[in-house]
Amino acid sequence: MATSDFEKASDIFDGTFQHLATTKPALANFANKNYQLFNKFVQSALKIQGGDELEGHITLNSESNAGHVGIWDQDDLAKKNINQKYTIPWRHAKGGMLWNLLETAVNSSSEKIFSVLDQQYDSCVKDIIEAVYLALCTGPTSASDVNSPYSIFSWLSLGTQASTGGWTGYSGRYNDSSTPGTAFNKGGVSCSSSNNAGWATYYADHQGNKDDSCLTLLDRAVRKLNFQAPVVPKTIGSENGLLNFSMYTSDAMLSALNAFYAKSDDNMGYHPDSHWGTPTFRSIPFAYVDIFDTTRDAIYGDDPIVGINHSNLYPVIHTDWNFKEVDGKDPNRAVVLKKMIYVMYNVFCKNPAYAGFLISNHPSN
Repeated sequence: MATSDFEKASDIFDGTFQHLATTKPALANFANKNYQLFNKFVQSALKIQGGDELEGHITLNSESNAGHVGIWDQDDLAKKNINQKYTIPWRHAKGGMLWNLLETAVNSSSEKIFSVLDQQYDSCVKDIIEAVYLALCTGPTSASDVNSPYSIFSWLSLGTQASTGGWTGYSGRYNDSSTPGTAFNKGGVSCSSSNNAGWATYYADHQGNKDDSCLTLLDRAVRKLNFQAPVVPKTIGSENGLLNFSMYTSDAMLSALNAFYAKSDDNMGYHPDSHWGTPTFRSIPFAYVDIFDTTRDAIYGDDPIVGINHSNLYPVIHTDWNFKEVDGKDPNRAVVLKKMIYVMYNVFCKNPAYAGFLISNHPSN
């Protein structure tokens, strides 16, 4: 086979791939209901440059340096407020595809080349997005797991069993075989009821009750976290086109809420679309997350309802590795090209106390 054939095949490969990468952005291919959490979560991501790890600072204690005074009172500042630094390592995900130059040059027309590469590109993107999507909902398995990122439940973590609502999610939980999972310090900051209590997240235990008692817990959580329904014509905090607040849950919880709402409405027979579809609470819709259909006693228990403030809890993606495409060549097969897609990221939280809430059937029940 002539060198020019290889060059032609490689040119077709590169040109077609670049066209697909431009016209079909990786994050735009999966705007369906199974990927609502992924799309909204990743689209709210912060892109940053550099740094060997992610870090933030938060004031977890105060020396009471503020108060009302007389106009001639002396200044009496104890010392500056106590700031805590927290850190999170970068994590990396990748997806890839292979292309044989011999098949390109000998057996395929230009139309078939485009069609096959189009399919391979979709498969490549689907693989990496599904891997990231699962990681966002499950997180690391142990302290030695240096590949998995923080998940939503690393921040919005399990709290006290039978809690009717409160900031008792003191520690993150590893997605291991424990019930609940082994505890770890979120961002390296220790937290308990007596130490850095402001680092805890809001948790309530619905104890498997998918009824008005669960709605009472949800009502309290939404109120305590000051979640706001969307308003027309502009949503609250919608600078990037997203709602600040959203809620996610499982199929069983959505089905129970639909049935409960229907039975509670005397006019249900005349307004079925009000209940069978996407239920809402305080005009905030619930999005279905298929991953939540699986019970995970280590990190959330059963049938979680997750409320997220996307201005406070979001992925951070490295600008140099934001679903970046990388060329490669198989060292054992000279005619095989590789295309890889990499992303460097982790899930970051500015202030866990106001990042959202977790309501679930506690695994210890």
